[in-house]
Amino acid sequence: MQAPEPFLPDLRLRDALVAGDREAAEGFFRRHLGALYEFVHYRVGGNRALAEDLVQDTFLTAIDRLAAFDGRSTLHAWLCGIARNKIRAHRRRLRPVLMEDVLAEADPEIEALLLAIDREPLPDAVLEREETKELVGATLSSLPPDYRDALVAKYVDDLSTAEIAARSGKNEKAAESTLTRARLAFGKVFALLVKKRGGLA
Repeated sequence: MQAPEPFLPDLRLRDALVAGDREAAEGFFRRHLGALYEFVHYRVGGNRALAEDLVQDTFLTAIDRLAAFDGRSTLHAWLCGIARNKIRAHRRRLRPVLMEDVLAEADPEIEALLLAIDREPLPDAVLEREETKELVGATLSSLPPDYRDALVAKYVDDLSTAEIAARSGKNEKAAESTLTRARLAFGKVFALLVKKRGGLA
């Protein structure tokens, strides 16, 4: 069965990587390293050394298993799945209300939310509230790279849609569409983490 259309570019990238394409490999690491590190970093309680080790281990495992990637998810989601297994192997006994515990519990629901985003708007101000900083970071770490980059460009770098389009190499309509989906995804994941944690800090 052919993979869903959105994931075909990842299948082409897989084929290039398996074929030993050096340029493709450099692009693969460049595109996914930052997002994967953020994903792992929050899930190990901000332990930088452990996060770096797990990310490296995740990439080594991914390269070894690339031929098994079948395109039923994005490469980002596939990498996060590998990383999640690495994290579970290193996790200590669970403790209540720590962000890494909240994320570990919420991961399956986050995946479901990202596959079924509806049209609920996200108040812009939520990204500016200091008391939500940890939850904002954890939420961003859960999003696909395109969504994360779009939100950072908009709310951290304060770029216009036209500037975001130029930075991402997309046309303005495509950039706006990505930003809209990113806002919806952020809103849903953020709300889920707030609920799991028992409210805002």
